[in-house]
Amino acid sequence: MKTKKQITDNIIKEINRNLIQIEDFVNTPKLKEAYSYLISNGGKRFRPIMTSLSCAMFTNDYLHAINQGAAIELLHNFTLVHDDIMDKSPLRRGKETIHHKWDDTTAILLGDLILGLSCKRLKIGLEPMQGMQAMNVFNSGLVEVCDGQGFDLDFENRSDITLSEYEMMIEKKTGSLIKVSFVIGGIVGNANNEELEKLAKVGNELGKAFQLQDDLLDIIGNQDEFGKKTGKDIIEGKKTYLIIKAKEKASKIEHIELLNKFFKNSGLSENEVPEIKKLFEELGIIDEIKALIFEKFEMVFKSIKEIRDNEYSEVLVDLLNDYKTRVV
Repeated sequence: MKTKKQITDNIIKEINRNLIQIEDFVNTPKLKEAYSYLISNGGKRFRPIMTSLSCAMFTNDYLHAINQGAAIELLHNFTLVHDDIMDKSPLRRGKETIHHKWDDTTAILLGDLILGLSCKRLKIGLEPMQGMQAMNVFNSGLVEVCDGQGFDLDFENRSDITLSEYEMMIEKKTGSLIKVSFVIGGIVGNANNEELEKLAKVGNELGKAFQLQDDLLDIIGNQDEFGKKTGKDIIEGKKTYLIIKAKEKASKIEHIELLNKFFKNSGLSENEVPEIKKLFEELGIIDEIKALIFEKFEMVFKSIKEIRDNEYSEVLVDLLNDYKTRVV
């Protein structure tokens, strides 16, 4: 049995090789250049790793679902390219975004192109019924992530968002493609319907845990370690779990005034980030979100072991535990 690092390194190597091969199907010179730039722009390849390991839980072959993992990685990149246009983001992973390096038209075309390429790649190596099942899951995930983005945009102009609405949004926007990764890995591994339902639940809960981690790390994370400006969400006026929970719990006048200022001005200044961090601490929200993240990760670990308890489920749990320890 290879080590966790050897397995994940091999998966990433094969995914990258697969993505480079797909470039041969891009004929327009500008789009070929943009595609090559996009896939060489880093990324943890987390979703294809989850696809490969969820498949290996049933097949003991962690490279069996590489084509499907590459398809999901392309789908993920499609969402990022279009998100960057909507957010007018100049950088992604420390490098220029596609629309910033070229233009909006090129970015839109590239996004559309890689979505089509991902659909073609998804069915490679699958039996006809498997291919249909995988495509149904894939399409449902695409609809959900777009739906989640729509809710996220709607939330920008609202100050009355509830925690249940926020959880629904992150389940769609963040959790849907993680769910797709697990379920399609299971489909390639011939998991039964009950096992596929459990994999879907794992993906949903993991997506929520990751988004809650991102919300928390925005306020307590080390900028150098996590590559994200501390308080960026607060400065940009994003309604994260912490903000919604604080609005729900605040009773002191100074807390209410600071939160009202956040909503009225669609964010706070960089100088006010320590002040709202102190507010979160005084209301017990930071400890509360840490406990919630821990609970969701533990639920994920328990569910994975219930689906299969073997070498690859151990690797999967061990890998995800590395993510849990970032804040808990």
